Amino acid sequence: MHTLTRLGAYAATLTAVITPAATFETVRAVAESGARVSLNSDLRRCDFSLVTTGAPLSHPALGTGSVLIHTAGSKVNAEVHLVAAPDPGTHFDVGLIEEPRPSSATCGPGDPGTAFTGMDTDAAGSGTVTIQDTIRQGTTGVWVIIERGDPHSQNPAEFYTSEFVVPV
Repeated sequence: MHTLTRLGAYAATLTAVITPAATFETVRAVAESGARVSLNSDLRRCDFSLVTTGAPLSHPALGTGSVLIHTAGSKVNAEVHLVAAPDPGTHFDVGLIEEPRPSSATCGPGDPGTAFTGMDTDAAGSGTVTIQDTIRQGTTGVWVIIERGDPHSQNPAEFYTSEFVVPV
């Protein structure tokens, strides 16, 4: 009985050591072949932490979307799809943000480790755009933000962010 107990302890230890390495390699393989990430109506800071307090939105975010993120050599590509049916013909700013970033760093257009482009939805409220950036040294992951400006506030009127940071 004592031998079986020790064997179980060794097996559990071996599993605990192998699992993180296998998970890391699986996630990296997914990033190279392409990872589909859903978009949530969550406002995030530049370090990907969630903003839990803020000004109320002028109207709720009713859109849905996803991002296909993949790497090709030293480049990362994000194919962004958004359907915001209540808002046809709307302009959105789309950003690709590289992590890690200090919480004090900004991540707007022109900041290091960011790439931005515009996206306009069609008459059905659907929009697609591809954004690409060079992977900076030390970058471990990327995420996407989509924002619609508010003419009466510094806060965005509508926003969507990646559900998680995709390892690169």
